[in-house]
Amino acid sequence: MALDYKKIKSGLPSTKPTDPRKIFTTLKRDTTKFKRPSDEQGDVFDAWYGKRTRGDNTLKMNTGSGKTVVGLLCLQSSLNEGVGPAVYVTPDNYLLRQVIAEAGSLGVAVTEDEGDAAFLSGNAILVINIWKLVNGKSVFGVGRGGTKIEIGSLVIDDAHACLATVADQFKIRLPASHPAYDALLELFKPDLENQSASAYLDVADHDPQIAMAVPFWAWKNKQSEVLRILHPHRGDETLKWPWRLVEDVLELCQCAFGGGNVEIAPRFIPIDNIPAFTGAKRRIYMTATLADDGVLVSHFQADAAEVADPIRPKGGGDIGDRMILAPQEINPDITIDEIKALVAAKAKIINVAVIVPSKKRAEFWSDIANQTLTAENIEEGTDKLRKGHVGLTVFVGKYDGVDLPAKACELLVIDGLPELYGLLERIEQEALDGTRRQLVRQVQRIEQGMGRGVRSSQDHCVVLLVGAKLTQRLHRPDARALFSSATRAQLDLGREVTAQLKGKPLSEIETVMELCLTGDDEWLDASRSAVVNADAGDASHVDETVVALRKAFDFARSKRFDLAEQTVQEAVRKVTEKKALGYLKQQLAEYVHHTDQMRAQEIQLAAVQANPALVRPISGIVYSKLSVPKDSQAAMAVTFMKRFLEANDLIMWVNALIESLAWGEENSKKFESAMLDLGLFLGFGSQRPEQDTGRGPDNLWALGALQYLVIECKSGAVKATAINKHDCNQLNGSMTWFADKYDKSTSATPVMVHPKITPEHAATLHADARIVTVECLTRLVEAVRKYSVAISQKNGYADAKVVATQLNHFGLTQNDFVTKFTVRSKKS
Repeated sequence: MALDYKKIKSGLPSTKPTDPRKIFTTLKRDTTKFKRPSDEQGDVFDAWYGKRTRGDNTLKMNTGSGKTVVGLLCLQSSLNEGVGPAVYVTPDNYLLRQVIAEAGSLGVAVTEDEGDAAFLSGNAILVINIWKLVNGKSVFGVGRGGTKIEIGSLVIDDAHACLATVADQFKIRLPASHPAYDALLELFKPDLENQSASAYLDVADHDPQIAMAVPFWAWKNKQSEVLRILHPHRGDETLKWPWRLVEDVLELCQCAFGGGNVEIAPRFIPIDNIPAFTGAKRRIYMTATLADDGVLVSHFQADAAEVADPIRPKGGGDIGDRMILAPQEINPDITIDEIKALVAAKAKIINVAVIVPSKKRAEFWSDIANQTLTAENIEEGTDKLRKGHVGLTVFVGKYDGVDLPAKACELLVIDGLPELYGLLERIEQEALDGTRRQLVRQVQRIEQGMGRGVRSSQDHCVVLLVGAKLTQRLHRPDARALFSSATRAQLDLGREVTAQLKGKPLSEIETVMELCLTGDDEWLDASRSAVVNADAGDASHVDETVVALRKAFDFARSKRFDLAEQTVQEAVRKVTEKKALGYLKQQLAEYVHHTDQMRAQEIQLAAVQANPALVRPISGIVYSKLSVPKDSQAAMAVTFMKRFLEANDLIMWVNALIESLAWGEENSKKFESAMLDLGLFLGFGSQRPEQDTGRGPDNLWALGALQYLVIECKSGAVKATAINKHDCNQLNGSMTWFADKYDKSTSATPVMVHPKITPEHAATLHADARIVTVECLTRLVEAVRKYSVAISQKNGYADAKVVATQLNHFGLTQNDFVTKFTVRSKKS
C-alpha cells in the first residue's frame, strides 16, 4: 500500500526547526563523518541560539573543533527563521573548497554563484572568499551606489585571517612607475625634507629600508592638490579597486613613502562602504585565536559590547596534543645552527614545517628545505604534505589559513617574530615597539602559527619557538595571558618541562620531544589533563583605547571634530605606557588640526616628547645634548642592567639585541635601535639624534672623557660595491652637525657601519672615518656575547668591579672600542 505523504506532512508542524541541534538531526548527512555534534559544538550551538538576534557574535573555538559545521548550521538556522539571504565568507579559495566539501557531507545546500536563485530565495548558503565581498567593485554594492545584493546573515570564518585582506582593500598603494607617484612626492617634498633631509633622499632613491610618513597637517592642508593628482587615475587598474572604498575618507587617511612606493590608508576601516556587510542583521565572526577582539571593532565596526561577550565552549575545549618548547629559553647557549641540524635530522623521518617571517629568513633554511611555499605555490605544496612524507617545508609569512593535519606536520618551528611589510604598518610598529599593543598583535600571529600543526583532537605536534627576539618577547610575564585558554595550558606545560630541562643540551630536549612524537601514555595524560583543566581566563580582550579611537574616527567622518577630540582625550587619560601615550596624542592632534592648527602643533610636540618615533611638529623640537656619563663606564653599565631579575633574562636580552645587529635591507631601524641599546648596555651615553630631531647622525655615543662616536648605520648596503656619495655626505654632514652642537673641548670620531671601506669614485669620505665592516661587526657581536656570559656568572652583572674587568678583557672600553671593532677607510 502506498502512503499519502502529503496527508502525513499536513499533520506535522509547518515551521522549519531553528535550533542548530535539531537541524543537525534532520539533515541527510554522511553519518560516518557526522554522527552527532561534539560537546564543544553543542556548547556553542546553545549559546549562539540564545544570542542569535544580536548584530555581532564572536564564536571562539579551538582549531580542529568543527567551526565549519557550526558556521553552516548557524546560517541554516537563520535561513529557517527567515533571516536570509545567508553568506559564508572564507579568507581564501583553499578554505572555500573545504567549506563546500563539508557542506556536501553535512547535507547543507550551498552555492558559489551570487546570482543563484536558491541563494537569493534563502534556500542555499552562498560560499565566497573575503575578496568577493570586500573590494572597490563588489557585486554586493559599494559606497554611494548602495546595496545591490542584500545579506541577512553572514559568517566570517577565520576572521583573524580575513582582517589583513580587508585592510588591504582599503589601501591605495602606488609604485613609482604610476603617473601619480612623482606628482605626490613633489607635492610633499618640502614637508618630508623638513622631517629629515637625509630620509627624503632615501625616499627619492627608492631605498627599501625607508618608510617615511607624510606629516598629518601637510596631508590635510593639501587635500585639494592630492585629489587633483589622484582623481584622473581613479579608473586605472591600480586605483579602481580601492578608490571607491576610501574616496570619502581621503582627508582622514595617512600617507607614507618608501621603497619606491606610496601608501594611503585610513586608520580605521570604513566597512560601511560595503553597505551589504553593515546592513546584515546577523554577523558571526569565527576564530580560533583572537588576542585582541578590538580588531573586530576597528576593522568591521562591530558593536564593542557584543564583541566583549563572545561565545565559546566550556573549559579549555578539545585540541590536539602539542608540546611547545623554546630551546633558547631552556638554554640560551643553544644556537640556531644546532636547532637547524636537529630539525634537518627529524625531517628525514617526519614532516617538518618551518614558518619564517620573510623571504630573507627563508634563505637560512634553503639548504635543507625540500620545498619553500609562498602565496603563489602554497596550495600545491600543502597538498603534497597531506599526501605523504615530504621532509622540511618552509612557509614564508603564512601564519594562518593552512591546515596540516595528522602526519602532514609533526614538528613545527616558528622562527622569529612575525614581520610587517606595509609602509604604514612598519611606521606604526616602530612607534609602538615594546608596548603591550604590539605584544598583543605578535601573540596573535604566533598563536595562529602554532595552530597549523594540530587540526583535530587526534593530532600531535611538537612546536619549537626559535629566535632570540621571539623567545624574549614570549618570556614577558604579560604575554601568557594573551593566549587562548588551551594554548596557555600547553605553554604552561611546556614551561614545566623547561624547568626540568634548564641548562640542558639540545640532545636531552630531543629525547623529551620524542614523548610527544611517539604518543607516550604518561605525556598524553599530562597534556590532555592540562587542557581539560585549563582556566577559562578572560572571555574577551577588547582594548578600550581601540574602541575610543574607532568612535573618534566615526565622529570625524561626520565632521564632528569636537566630539572626536573629546573621545580621544578621554582615552589619553587612561594610557600609562609612554610610547602608547605619544601615539594617542598624535591622533588627538590630527583631529584638533581641523579646528585649531596651532594647538594641534602644541599637542604634537607633547606627543613627540613622549615618543620620538612620531612625526615631528613644524617647530619646537630642541636638541638636548648627550652628556658625558657622570659615573664610570662600569657603574653606568651596572645601572642599566638593574632591569634584569636574573642572569637568564640578561642572556636572552643580549641574544635578542645581537639578532637585531644583522645586515639586511629590511633591518635599518632595528639596527639603529639595537645600536642605541648596545651603547647603554656597555655603559656609554647613547642617543638617536636623527630620529629624535630629524637632524644629526643615526646614533651618537658618549664614551667618556669628552669623547664621542658619530655613527651612521648602513646595515642595508649589503649589495654595495663601494660607499656611495649619499652615505659619505651623510657622515660628513653629521660631523658638521656635531661641531655645531658641541664645543671644541669635545672630540668626535666619525664611524660608519658598512660592508665596504672604500668610497665610490665621485665621493669624498671624512678623513678620520672608521668603518665597522662585516668582519668588525662579527668580532663585536662575539665580544658582546662572551662578555654577557662572563658577567652573568654568579650575578656578576650587579658588581661594578666584575663588569669593569670584563669590559676591559673583551676590549669594550672607551679606550679600546674604536681600535678593536673598526678599521680605517681607504681612499678611492
